[in-house]
Amino acid sequence: MSPAGPEFDAVTAFLGPEAPHFLDHHPDEEATWWSVATIIGHWHLRGYGMFAVVDKATGEAQGLVGPWFPKGWPEPELSWNLVEGAEGQGFAEEAARAVLDWLFTDQRWPSVVSLVDPANAASTRLVEKLGARAEGTFAHEMAGEFRIWRHLPRTLAGKRLIEGLA
Repeated sequence: MSPAGPEFDAVTAFLGPEAPHFLDHHPDEEATWWSVATIIGHWHLRGYGMFAVVDKATGEAQGLVGPWFPKGWPEPELSWNLVEGAEGQGFAEEAARAVLDWLFTDQRWPSVVSLVDPANAASTRLVEKLGARAEGTFAHEMAGEFRIWRHLPRTLAGKRLIEGLA
């Protein structure tokens, strides 16, 4: 089932009461509606946003990965949120690499951060696999404390920035 097709129910797949718990999971329809509207609205307000991650073999929704820049964030972030049970299968890494390629090649972003909860070992391993470098912390009043990881294009200029030569 394609997340772009008319038969795909994003609310049920990602945010509904029966959905696996992850980003903005709410037990009532009104809160779910607001969460979906926020994700869609982000695309209209910023020109970019989260992509649905779908298992190619089954067509089942596995989560959301993409650039995210809500009010109060220090800069745009590459974010990922998988449904329970999708962890450790490579979905986030494959999707994050594709999004980074899109951001650096098509959108021509010079860099992007990922904000990772220091207690989230899986996300820390992922940003390290993706080649990001740690560069400080960010504290948000509602969301908590995050470690900032910087992603740079895998070009000579990006390598120089990573090595501090630029």
